Amino acid sequence: MTSLPIIPCSPHATSEVLAGWRANVGGPLAYDPPGHDPAAVSADHRALLVLSWNVWIGRGRLGELIAAVRHGAYASLGAEPDLPLVVLLQEALRADDSVPVRSNGRAARELAARVRGREDVAETAARQGLYLRYAPSMRNGPPRSDRGNAILSTLPLDDARGIELPLVLQRRVAVTAAVAVGGRRLRVVTAHLAPRGPIGYKWMGAAGRAQQARHLLDRLEDDTVVLGADLNLGRGRAEPAWQYLAEAGFEPGMPPVEPSWRHTYHALPRLILDYIVVRDSAGMLAGARIHRLDENPADRGRTVFGSDHHPLLARIDLR
Repeated sequence: MTSLPIIPCSPHATSEVLAGWRANVGGPLAYDPPGHDPAAVSADHRALLVLSWNVWIGRGRLGELIAAVRHGAYASLGAEPDLPLVVLLQEALRADDSVPVRSNGRAARELAARVRGREDVAETAARQGLYLRYAPSMRNGPPRSDRGNAILSTLPLDDARGIELPLVLQRRVAVTAAVAVGGRRLRVVTAHLAPRGPIGYKWMGAAGRAQQARHLLDRLEDDTVVLGADLNLGRGRAEPAWQYLAEAGFEPGMPPVEPSWRHTYHALPRLILDYIVVRDSAGMLAGARIHRLDENPADRGRTVFGSDHHPLLARIDLR
């Protein structure tokens, strides 16, 4: 395990408050599987699979779903098992000795932090032989673990970094990296915007999400970008955060297609919170088809693969 750089945000709160959130988590992670060869990337691939998922603080059965995708369970959706795979995670869980023994109080109020059977993202990456870049956002209450955004990939991850977003209610750090497919380079990003505004404020979280989206977009200069995120758009596409994405050239698929599903958040109220959006200013992509994955064909059950969010799976085709 090594580390990856975190780009701090401009102070939208006192440095003391942000310093408390930063000090209460472990270090970021950059893991490459043993014997990896960054140059051993097949030039034959002309498509890439992207799985984006909020795994509900490690409760989602991540290893099981990754294995299913890699073994062709979703080949009918264009997810052939021989295609490279990038996984963009939100609320990934990590527990190791880098997390401080005692909490300083700057942590998520997670009453379920002691739930058993949750997956550690670093252990899943090692077990599946995947590249990993993880940046913790916040601690999970008193237990010695944290949560954040992560990228796992069958392809080497280059030029990776964390981007700390403006503080709204809790600290949040997006993660971005570059991958090479078919001799071409594109950027992948995972992010999780604030669900609501600060406690005691009359305004809801839309203004904070807009601020976070603008900050993130200002730091994504690449022409070809695939963003998988829990945008938490409680007001849907009327929110300024979505308008900023559209103005920056991001679209929900190529060609743009309105989702057929009516929610991605599986609990109540059922809302569309999760998105995969693409920007292709250079004309590198031939198409991007996005599907919602359902554990139950009738979309029933209390959870979806163990999470309160549906996973999204995209096939990205190159020209």
